[in-house]
Amino acid sequence: MSINAYIGDAEPAPPILAHTMLQSGPSAENKHKQDQQHSAEQSWNISHDVQKGLQNSPDSVFRSGIVIGFSRLRDAHKETSDEDEYIGRLPRHLLTTHLLQQHQHDTHQPKTYIIHPANFSAFTPQRLLTSLLNKPQQPPLSRTQAITLLDSVQLFPVYDFNAAAQAIHEIATTISSALTETTPHQQHIIIITGLDTLTEGVIRASNPLRGSAMLTSVLRTLTQLTRTHGSNVSVILVNTSGLGKMVSAQSGGVGEVDANATGGMYEMDDGEEGIQSAFRAHSGEMFPSLLMRTLDQGIDSHLLVSSIGRVPVVEVIKDRVGGNVGRWCVWEGEV
Repeated sequence: MSINAYIGDAEPAPPILAHTMLQSGPSAENKHKQDQQHSAEQSWNISHDVQKGLQNSPDSVFRSGIVIGFSRLRDAHKETSDEDEYIGRLPRHLLTTHLLQQHQHDTHQPKTYIIHPANFSAFTPQRLLTSLLNKPQQPPLSRTQAITLLDSVQLFPVYDFNAAAQAIHEIATTISSALTETTPHQQHIIIITGLDTLTEGVIRASNPLRGSAMLTSVLRTLTQLTRTHGSNVSVILVNTSGLGKMVSAQSGGVGEVDANATGGMYEMDDGEEGIQSAFRAHSGEMFPSLLMRTLDQGIDSHLLVSSIGRVPVVEVIKDRVGGNVGRWCVWEGEV
């Protein structure tokens, strides 16, 4: 029989996929390890949360319905020459990012109320406008559009604690009325800066117990507001005095951070010193005074902003309603 006969009777061989000829040994295992490592990094790195801004999501570090606090360390040496900008730029970034996202999705703009000492500069109209215009997006936001977005932001400059407390009470009343009568689904954002510094003025004029009592009353109002209206209200406290005791630059205890790092996990010390920063080991109690302890009791999620050398770091040192304690990232700030 000729070869042509064999060819004619033969059936085509079944196809073989190329990947089945490759060994699924070390390379596959390495890929699995890389995926796990990437997943772990994503789990502990809060860069994504920072970049997304305020979110109505229970998984977000900056979720609505809670009181979020931002603080820095009370160091003898200055972290920066502009302390207002140092502690205020991250909360400002969260706010302007949220405003821009609402604009992009063509949803109703949230009402924002900013209470601040009259000499606090991080939330001036000029800096809010610059922050919006510097946000990367396509097409770029025009100056007119940015100004329109800021029409929903109200500034309340105050000179003492009583003025701040009165403004908080008026805002809480306005929000409660709006959410129950006129606009039940509108979101409201309250940013209060320097409440700790204003309370120190009360303490100097009277005593720590009176200052703590007045601060507790205000914090209770904010907590009730977030608990009552949940996802419709976000409260941010920007503390300007700083946490901890005065620490000299020569005392040591400062950790090192790789400038190329993005985030990570660390062990929290639950010993006598309580809440600690991972990057300032054994620097003493974070809340050594009655004022600081009272303030922290009114905060659900507390973030610490610091600089290790020239590397800016933000870390979650407390999270009462979530599992974000120990998460951190390097954050270079707004462009």
